[in-house]
Amino acid sequence: MKRLRLLFLFSAALAFAQQSAAPVQLTQVPPKPKCNAAALPLFGGGPVCQDQWDAYNQAVQQRTREELQLYVNRQKDLAASQATAPLQQQVADLNKLVSDQQLQIKKLGDQIQADAAAALQTRADDANATLQAKRTGLAQGAGYGAGGMLVVLVLIYGIRRFTSNFTVVKRPASV
Repeated sequence: MKRLRLLFLFSAALAFAQQSAAPVQLTQVPPKPKCNAAALPLFGGGPVCQDQWDAYNQAVQQRTREELQLYVNRQKDLAASQATAPLQQQVADLNKLVSDQQLQIKKLGDQIQADAAAALQTRADDANATLQAKRTGLAQGAGYGAGGMLVVLVLIYGIRRFTSNFTVVKRPASV
């Protein structure tokens, strides 16, 4: 009865293991002998029957060992997967964090490039505005200079013309 329970337990474990893993070749158990090894040789017993029973028992024991080994291996795999599951989750979380940070680094790099391009454009615009202001200032300065020179020339001409009618007379010296 105990062997039957163990055999059932191991066959259930084997079925479970076969579903989750590649098929494993187990020892084939021959059919149960119909003879009785303890009976007299006249009733179908004897050395041949004993050999059949020995072969059958050996095959059952070998199959039981194999099923037990499969069960133990499956339990080890299950325990290992349960033990590594939190670590695998941590690795997955860290990989996600790394990819998120790499994405953020890429976005920041793109933002830096856009800001640098905008700064260069602003600087070029400022340089153009400064050059335009200098040109405008130079043109205004030249205009003011020409106008001022014209005013001075007109004043000089006006003063000469106004003073040309005057004569300077020397007074006699008084004694």
